[in-house]
Amino acid sequence: MITTLTDTTASAVEKKMMEMRETFGATTIGRVLTLIIVATGEDVDGPVEAAVHASHEHPARVIVVDTEPDADSSGLDAEVRVGRDAGAGEIVILRARGEILYSLDTLIMPLLLPDAPIVTWWPDGAPSSPVHDVLGSMSQRRITDAASCEDPLATLKRLRRGYASGDSDLAWSRLTNWRGLVASVFEIPPATTPSSIRVVGHEEDPSVVLMAAWLEQALDLDVEITAPGVGEADGSGVLGVHLTRGDGTISLARTPGKNGDEDAIVMSLPGDESGQHVTLPRRSLNELLAEELRRLDPDEVYGEVLAHAFSGIEDAAVYAGGKPDPHDRVLADADAVAEAAAEDAAGHLAAALAETGTAHLVVTGGSVGTRAAAALPKALQAAVKKAADIEGLHVWWGDERFVDPESEDRNERQVRESLLVPLLEAGMPEKNVHPMPSPADGVSREEGAAWYGQQLDLAGGDQPFRTRGRAFFDVLWLGMGPDGHVASLFPEHPDQRETGASAVGVDDSPKPPAERISLTWPVLNSARHVGFLAAGKDKAEAAARAHGQIDPWITPASAVRGLESTVWYLDEAAAKDL
Repeated sequence: MITTLTDTTASAVEKKMMEMRETFGATTIGRVLTLIIVATGEDVDGPVEAAVHASHEHPARVIVVDTEPDADSSGLDAEVRVGRDAGAGEIVILRARGEILYSLDTLIMPLLLPDAPIVTWWPDGAPSSPVHDVLGSMSQRRITDAASCEDPLATLKRLRRGYASGDSDLAWSRLTNWRGLVASVFEIPPATTPSSIRVVGHEEDPSVVLMAAWLEQALDLDVEITAPGVGEADGSGVLGVHLTRGDGTISLARTPGKNGDEDAIVMSLPGDESGQHVTLPRRSLNELLAEELRRLDPDEVYGEVLAHAFSGIEDAAVYAGGKPDPHDRVLADADAVAEAAAEDAAGHLAAALAETGTAHLVVTGGSVGTRAAAALPKALQAAVKKAADIEGLHVWWGDERFVDPESEDRNERQVRESLLVPLLEAGMPEKNVHPMPSPADGVSREEGAAWYGQQLDLAGGDQPFRTRGRAFFDVLWLGMGPDGHVASLFPEHPDQRETGASAVGVDDSPKPPAERISLTWPVLNSARHVGFLAAGKDKAEAAARAHGQIDPWITPASAVRGLESTVWYLDEAAAKDL
């Protein structure tokens, strides 16, 4: 039975599900988990079909989130399936349009099965850090599929940096049978460690890379990846594994098959070149999903292999390295600093709006940052050639105090009248203003940070934040404390070590208020133009240190650079030690 609801709400969907279960005698007692499918691509039917097949082994409530971020209007349509149309479970397809995407967690919460594990699956478009995604953060298991993404290896690298226990990828699941076969032939007498191993496949294929990394880690050997040669099967995935030992070579090679049906492996052993055929069909999406749902405990081996395949970034200084050196603009006083920063920012933003129709600005708090924000609308009015261009401007925050939204401590509150109101009156849509959450939003500090990271990803920041040399923000303003902190990343504070997420919840800040939310190092370093705003003699010593060696742990202000420019806007007092 299928029922469609238009312009509805999550509570109305839940009510309709209860009515349908009562009508058809369905029950949720046998449901063992909630499976959330985040469908970011065009194909929804494929993942839904896989979930229906998997439900016969793992009865589940399946919630499909099909998003349309560019819709002209906001709203929610839903499709509810129970009975035969939902396999052994029940399916809810949520089609979210427009601004409702910014509250996916509240959309999902009423539909979750009580006291049941939650699994989130991204069939395509994997988030860079699944555990920090709003939906991923509520899940025990998080499943991605790097092979379905535009750049599979770049996706795997980002997943490695954002990895947390409970993550898995279907590129790894596709290797289950291969790993079992290789492990079995490894024990063929005389069982000796191979002197060399060669994996056949395409080097940009994520399953091939993970297979080579698994063998390297397990056997402490360098593994060579070679492309298929003449007469060998071609295609995706692992196509062969060759282990050379003292007594010869054990070869496992996928057969080209008839009519493209590659379902067998030819196994050749030392002294026996006849070749034995071993059935090893390529696994369907249905089978892969069923395997992932079979075990809800963390797959720690996947995490270890992923870490072996791709090096991590242990030193946050890397994010600021290899960029143009900063230069200084020394001005008479704080007002002159604010005016200069606003004028330059307006020029950069106007250029971005003219070139792409979109521009992203990150504003900062503090006395000088607030003055610069107040000066920006007038500067933009002079710089933007067409008034309509302002519709493409987005405003973000580098950090925020996690306090009541009307508190004077809030950075957003300090610029509401001077910056946001004039921009909104000039034509910037309200949806383009992206304040960080507060306790009044009903979220914890950590949940607020995860939510803000998701908003950045939805706006297109995912790849730039995890790929060095790419920018998302056009202009990023930063203030600096006398201790050298920027945003809410403080010297020698443990929360500044978080680099897997886009935003971090800061606890026990050395500067009150104690609870904050801050962008992280990779995100702060994803701007074309960075402007540091500092005034006053109490900033002089920190400004001098920040001009030296990049050292985020001791001097955070030294560790943010723009891809095209970094400018220090200083008054004479702040510049006295340079």
